[in-house]
Amino acid sequence: MNTFSTKAGVVTLSKPYFTLMCDQQQIEVKYTPNNYHGWGICKSFNAIKCSDFGQADAEVFALNAESKLRIKGEAA
Repeated sequence: MNTFSTKAGVVTLSKPYFTLMCDQQQIEVKYTPNNYHGWGICKSFNAIKCSDFGQADAEVFALNAESKLRIKGEAA
């Protein structure tokens, strides 16, 4: 499991796993904001696509997830 710290929170990658609905291994990428008391947002990807996931990817994922979690006009 990999963990990346970003400005607004933490992005965590799970270990690859198999699921009945997919032929390839999956990996879950989860973003947990600093001020949401453990709540976050996650998305599953093919593990092959995340093999070179790095800090820059974590920053992009966090910014995208942050935009989905925040109500427009609410202070960060």
